[in-house]
Amino acid sequence: MTRISRSFQLVGESYRVLMQDKELMVLPLISGALMVGVAASFFFGLGLESGFDEEAKSELFIPGFLFYVVTYAIGIFFQAAVVAGATERLRGGDPTIGSALTAASRRLVPILMWAVVAATVGMLLRTVQDKAGFIGKIVVGIVGAAWSLATFFVVPVLVLEEEPIGMSFGRSLELFRKAWGESFVGGVTIGAAAMCAWVTLIAVVGLLAWAGLGVATLGVGVAGAIFLAVLFSALEGVFVASLYQYATRGTTPAGFDPALLSQAFVPKQR
Repeated sequence: MTRISRSFQLVGESYRVLMQDKELMVLPLISGALMVGVAASFFFGLGLESGFDEEAKSELFIPGFLFYVVTYAIGIFFQAAVVAGATERLRGGDPTIGSALTAASRRLVPILMWAVVAATVGMLLRTVQDKAGFIGKIVVGIVGAAWSLATFFVVPVLVLEEEPIGMSFGRSLELFRKAWGESFVGGVTIGAAAMCAWVTLIAVVGLLAWAGLGVATLGVGVAGAIFLAVLFSALEGVFVASLYQYATRGTTPAGFDPALLSQAFVPKQR
């Protein structure tokens, strides 16, 4: 319970740091817009709006893989920019959208290479899960969760260190082991907060629809969904950046409680 409480506090402090640089939320907004554009181009470019049969699935494998790579690359690049901007703030600087994008751009090649690796793993897991039975789906889910945890720090390592992608994975795993509790529980905390926010939004939209306010329902629903997606994506970037800085430098990031972080990184009891 102490670890969970501490992780809630870390996420809360991440939010306060993000509010100092609200412009960083523009980055996931751009990322989302680009992904929607790519998805639309893929969908209509391949004529999928008219539907497709089972025989066409094999023909879509290569385009589908390219779609995975492009969307992963977009997501990772802009998340790297958020992490870079958050790190600049945590180290006492004053980040801008330009400085965050510049930092990510300097590591564009490793980011693209990691996007290929992540897309390959993601597509393989998806393919196996689609063909597996009930037990197989559970096993694949566990493998996918383990992969997500092992790569928790890959983005900050990619954008902030001069490491090749192979070393970045090992470095991420090393840092996760050091921060294993806060990385895992903090991620769950962000997910739980996001779920509560989404449930609240759905309830509000439902009430507006019940009241017959069609235009207001659509406006609140669309604006709320975009805001929540952007907020929690940026918040995750700040949270990861804060854990990364303390794990690698041993110094408390600006805006965080030194006592809180000093308790976060303790050797795992055997």
